[in-house]
Amino acid sequence: MQFWADLSQKRIIFPLFLVSALVLTACSPNAKSKFSPYIYKSSSQTALPHDSNGGITVRVKLHAGEALQVKADDYTFTSGRVTRRGSGSITLAEEGMLKPKGFFVLKSKRYFGALEAKREGGGWLYVNHVPMDEYLTSVVSHEMSPNWHPEALKAQAVVARTYLLVKMKERTAKPFDVDTTTNFQVYGGVKKGDTGARNAVGETHDEVLYHGDTLAQTFFHSSCGGTLASAQEVWGKPVPYLNVQNSPYCSAAPVYKWQVKIPFSEIARRLNARGVRNVTVAERSPSKRVKTLTIATASGVKNIRADKFRTALGAIKVKSTFFGVARKGDSVILTGRGFGHGVGMCQWGAKAQADERGNSYKRILDHYFPGTSLRRLAGYSV
Repeated sequence: MQFWADLSQKRIIFPLFLVSALVLTACSPNAKSKFSPYIYKSSSQTALPHDSNGGITVRVKLHAGEALQVKADDYTFTSGRVTRRGSGSITLAEEGMLKPKGFFVLKSKRYFGALEAKREGGGWLYVNHVPMDEYLTSVVSHEMSPNWHPEALKAQAVVARTYLLVKMKERTAKPFDVDTTTNFQVYGGVKKGDTGARNAVGETHDEVLYHGDTLAQTFFHSSCGGTLASAQEVWGKPVPYLNVQNSPYCSAAPVYKWQVKIPFSEIARRLNARGVRNVTVAERSPSKRVKTLTIATASGVKNIRADKFRTALGAIKVKSTFFGVARKGDSVILTGRGFGHGVGMCQWGAKAQADERGNSYKRILDHYFPGTSLRRLAGYSV
């Protein structure tokens, strides 16, 4: 591909990410989700919910739909003014709050905290009320391998904490703060072998990133492919510390480059376009990612945003918008680099900076969020 040939002459390194549940990226732009990470503007002081020990409680959507069975040892279930005690399995088919002595099990996953059941339409909404540090331990251990370098894990902990607090303040009037998916951050409850993640959360206790007097926008992704994208080019709104910059640190990513062959027939089906004949790049962004593609069809030519094209074809197949395009017969070949939107912290790059350069988590954060400052929470209203 000439595009990649030209870039290779500039000695830009383009590694990729491991296709694994450990590193599926949070904050990826997803056209199907109304929870895409738009830029946070408010700097007002907002009181956040606390538990009885004074810590912040996070409301995580675990399930929406039919009533499910929950397992817990020695629990209380309070519905209205009535509190019942029990142990074992219970089907939550009435509104109330289940509080286990230890953890509860839902759909084969273990969770700390309480579980609230409330009606939503014709079904049920289950929300986990969990202490922030337990939530963050789960996020760090699912977004990165808990066996990664401690400094990389600490960087992830600070990024995840800051991101969470921004979302909590945006969504105080909503029935939950975050869900369990990459629409927000991956949360999978208690994970075995999470000691590294738990230590990272504890050693960065209450630390968050600020820009001026406002919590920073701490987006992250798996692999930037050697160049970080700007918030402006991905979401259309500028953020002063999220700009295009060279970041050649993620070459150790297991998938250094990716290539995929996609038949025109599949593109036609996914885009609901009849008779696709070719796909070409119409426009690139400042980071050289594809901004717009031109689709030639039997009925004419149409342009489509590259992020919408990626969503339609699948974000696992088309791992990023950082690719070149070539036609081969009745198919198109995409040769790309990186995984995810490319804005903010590159997880594989953070790992490499810690492993290979001995960089501290503070230095890692300085690279990905230049102009921000690391501070501790003050009174939990930030």
